[in-house]
Parts: sequence; structure tokens; C-alpha cells
Amino acid sequence: MTVKAFINSENKATITCPLCQKSITKDMSRYKDADKFIKLKAHCSCGHTYAVFLERRKQYRKGVEFRGIYKHHAPHAAYRNSEHWGAMTVVDISRSGIRMKLGVSPRFQVGDRISVEFRLDDANNSLIQRDVIVQNIKGFHVGAHYASAQSYDNIIGFYLLK
Repeated sequence: MTVKAFINSENKATITCPLCQKSITKDMSRYKDADKFIKLKAHCSCGHTYAVFLERRKQYRKGVEFRGIYKHHAPHAAYRNSEHWGAMTVVDISRSGIRMKLGVSPRFQVGDRISVEFRLDDANNSLIQRDVIVQNIKGFHVGAHYASAQSYDNIIGFYLLK
């Protein structure tokens, strides 16, 4: 079994044993500038040995599978004055953005603003409606950050904590 550990702003990561749930915080400053994926081997005091992947993202990302829709008003000459929408699946979510998978090749570009709508699987089945800015497109996968700095709210924050 592999475990993901996040390096915080103080260059420390908390690693939790998947067998006994014991946690330990370690200094990871020697890995902060590494330009490759980092995989370590951890040995717990319970005797369990497991792999740890170090994540250096600024925000924690939670893997999800939420069906939703996106809408784009195309400002590009090729699609002038056309609005299109489609189905999507949010595959991960963070305090600052989402990654989604589309069913078709996207008709928008990096830097475009699109609207997304999906529901969380929390107790209230919370509806999330946000404008996002496309950051990257890799095939059918699209990474985007919330268009407004105010988009972080208690609903997403509490969801990420559970």
C-alpha cells in the first residue's frame, strides 16, 4: 500500500501508517526543490513498511467522482458568439480549483473562463456553481482554478476536511 504525504509551508510532512494509523511529522526540506516525483520507504514502529509519495502542491487535492456540466461562451473567432455546454466529471477538488474529465474534446483554450456545476456527496448534497479559469488541457482532462478569490467557502472547506 502507498500513502500520499503533503509537504507544508514549513517543509514538513505528516506521514500516517496505513496499518496502525500512527502519524509522524518529518522535515522534508531536502526534497522541496526536487524536480522529479519523490517516493520514499517508511518504517513504522508497529513493524509495517510502506511506500510514501511526497506531494508538493500548495493545496490538498481530494480525489472524487462528481458528475456535472460545464458551459462556455466562446470568445474565439472560430466559435464566435457560440455558447456550448457538455457533461463532465470532476475527478479532484481543492480549495483553489478542480480537475475534470470531459466526454468530448474541449472547444475552449487555456485562459478561458467557463462555468461549472456539480453536487458534492456530502450530507446536504451541496450544489457547487463556480466560474473557473482553464489552466491546462491534457486530452479530455482539464485543470482549472476558481475565477474569484472569494470562491473558497465553508462548503468546500468542510468537504475537504472529511
